[in-house]
Amino acid sequence: MMNSIARKVCVAACVLAVVANGAQVAHAEMAVADSSVTVTADGPGAVFHNSVTQPGRISTLKFTDARSIAGSQESSLYVDLRADGALVDLESAVTVDTHRDGDVQVVTYRGEDQGAGVGVEREFRFEANRVDVIVRVTNTKDSSAFVQADLTNQINSKVALAGSYADGTFVVAPAQLGYATTVSFADATSSGVADAFQRTTAAGEVGFVDPAGASFQRGRWFERIDAGATLTAAMHMEVATQDSAVDSDGDGLPDVWEREGVTLHDGTVMPLDQWGADPERPDLFLQLNWMQSQWQQAGCNTADADADACAQMSVASYRPSRDILQQLVDRFDQYGVNLHIDAGDTYTNIVNYPTRHGGQTEAYTPYYFEGTVPGMKLVENIDTMLGARAAVFRVGVIGDQMQRGHWGTGLALVADNSFYVAKHERMRTEDQLRNTIMHELGHTLGLNHNGSMKFANEVPQSDYLPNYYSVMNYLYQFTHFNYSDEESVSGGPLPEVCNQPGMDCYTGEYRVPADWDNLMINTGKIGKDYTSTIGAAHVKVDAKALDAQQQAMQAAEKAQGSVKVTVADKQQLRRGDNTVSVKVENPGLDAARMRLEVVYPSGKAEQVVTVAGQSATTVQLPVVVGVVKTSSLPLDVRVLNEDGGQAFAGRFDVAAVMDADVDGDAMAGAPRKPQAKTQAAPTASVTPGKHESSQQLTTQRPAPSVEDSNRQDAASKDQIQVEGETNIAAIVAPIVVLLLLIGGGVAAAMAGGLHF
Repeated sequence: MMNSIARKVCVAACVLAVVANGAQVAHAEMAVADSSVTVTADGPGAVFHNSVTQPGRISTLKFTDARSIAGSQESSLYVDLRADGALVDLESAVTVDTHRDGDVQVVTYRGEDQGAGVGVEREFRFEANRVDVIVRVTNTKDSSAFVQADLTNQINSKVALAGSYADGTFVVAPAQLGYATTVSFADATSSGVADAFQRTTAAGEVGFVDPAGASFQRGRWFERIDAGATLTAAMHMEVATQDSAVDSDGDGLPDVWEREGVTLHDGTVMPLDQWGADPERPDLFLQLNWMQSQWQQAGCNTADADADACAQMSVASYRPSRDILQQLVDRFDQYGVNLHIDAGDTYTNIVNYPTRHGGQTEAYTPYYFEGTVPGMKLVENIDTMLGARAAVFRVGVIGDQMQRGHWGTGLALVADNSFYVAKHERMRTEDQLRNTIMHELGHTLGLNHNGSMKFANEVPQSDYLPNYYSVMNYLYQFTHFNYSDEESVSGGPLPEVCNQPGMDCYTGEYRVPADWDNLMINTGKIGKDYTSTIGAAHVKVDAKALDAQQQAMQAAEKAQGSVKVTVADKQQLRRGDNTVSVKVENPGLDAARMRLEVVYPSGKAEQVVTVAGQSATTVQLPVVVGVVKTSSLPLDVRVLNEDGGQAFAGRFDVAAVMDADVDGDAMAGAPRKPQAKTQAAPTASVTPGKHESSQQLTTQRPAPSVEDSNRQDAASKDQIQVEGETNIAAIVAPIVVLLLLIGGGVAAAMAGGLHF
């Protein structure tokens, strides 16, 4: 059953809670309040605990086995008495007594209904996994009377129960994954089990079993007793874990599933034994999914996309890095828990696991819970993203803001299977994302902002306990990457963080048990597929292929932020307008927006370009060339990421067509030294550097007759070498220079080529 609990919102938002299947077992005691008695157990194990006896008709019997995936089994015990057809009032002149009889805790109610002419004593005896209920009805009239006593136990189960009868004892149990309850009624006139209250003894026989079900078990005693005589009705009940439900490590997964695998009710094969599950060590399976970027959602990685609209869309990725996921795995391992993560093709540490369900599967939306009830949305995620697999996995979704104007970082179902992390623009680092995943996952493990929900009634209801050092505490969500591993006790000076605005630190006394000692992994739907089949067909796995895929993902993640650039070598630059074809390849996992700059001897061109992850795009840049006097021109290419980091810098030599009149008429017919064919320079990558803002496509044209002075030194190194008759050259050269000077062609005469 789910219970909504309003929680204060500061750094994170966690507002939905689910009542846990089990609870901590305290030291045995019998607490009396208004004649109601709450009986707890002596210690953990297979025990009745927190059972509540009442002076009236109905009492509650509650059983839990810490080594069972079944959680708690709760029964309602009805005591109905009649004397000569009149209903006996059980609350008239009642007294209550509690005491111990060795290891047995005893609660006794005594009362008398003078109108019915009977005195009643009801005795409840609790010992470990056994309960005895003994009812004694004494005829206080002066004459004999017909007395009827009904003891009816109702097991409140979500699954169908079947019954059997042998040797005076009923056995009631689900098909698997639960508790087997044995019930006997000593010397009853009639008894039976059925799926309805009144059907149990309708047949008027001893040992009746209704094939339709056995949620109700009843014994009935009906006798004519003399004045002063007593009728005794007694029920004995024991509860034990079925073999299929034994869970030695308390992780909610039955030992038999972890040893042999399981096939779920819908046919899903879960070979947990192949996936590294260990029946002696808690296993926690987590599926992580995240949104596409806004840019991807709009289809901007397709050829017909609206370039202007796409330029305004964010390429921010919601993918968690492989590194932080491994850090989470390592942290849980440090405390004895196997955390198995399915993050799609991006990351998994689950061995022999070929079919991935996590990863970037969700559509982009700026406000994930807008127009929905947040808690119900998380419940829907369990159904739509896990389905039957919720018997093994929890699911977490990473996306943008939760609500319009809301900057909380997450939401979770406490002690259940689902959570959400809001990786919006204010969550700037991978460490913040990592800690928030751990925080929201902690809620599904039964942790609140003030410790385990097992102790919810024993600790202050504050989200800011100064000495509670846990990622669950709002004070330390982003600075403490761990759950608490020792008891947190009040006292000492307040930490500096308490002086920050909004940090309403608690100043009273408190003791918070260690988080790691009180995780509730056995919660929600984990292990609760009651129609599953033990065993799973082993799927042949290509381990080498899986390993290669993971190595490729690792390499691609490391390549995020770098680019590869090539300039087409089948092109020639000429004086005037040209187009240069530049291929930009993004080897990283996520789409990247970058500024491409190309500087050439007579100008500069730049363009903002967005490239999808592990793909490439070709950019056509306009290049306006001045006088060409060499057979190739240099292009200096630089690429800046959106965050300002320099992803690439390199020089390319591109073939050029020299102007026909580059040497003037006096040089006509002179033989030329052949030029070596120039090749494009190899690609190069550099470490990201200082931010520079992106600009749209621009081209700078050169001034008509003025060259940059910083190019003249380079020009002198690349003069065109001329061979021919030396006597002619000696005569002609001074004349050419003089004519050029007179004609105003100083710049052209000084530069043998255009260089950066």
